Amino acid sequence: MQKYVVDESRVEKDLPKLAKPVRAAYSAWKSVISVDGFDGLRQVKGFRLEKLKGKRKGQYSCRLNRGYRVIFRMINKSIIIEVLEVNKHEY
Repeated sequence: MQKYVVDESRVEKDLPKLAKPVRAAYSAWKSVISVDGFDGLRQVKGFRLEKLKGKRKGQYSCRLNRGYRVIFRMINKSIIIEVLEVNKHEY
């Protein structure tokens, strides 16, 4: 079943400003989740799918590279994936 990935306006605005490798990784992530959903993300070990806790309960993150993450949530039982942000991860 095809999934629909919806980028928040902030993501659409910030994405072109990111480095080319980060944009390429985001494009690859978007392709995988659109076609295969969570199962596809679990198969690509580099994305490191994680369920978030605390104030981000109900959201998930995946690594795009060592420094950047995509934060997202599922709406309507895996039919719509809303991308909340792509940000630099603080260690």
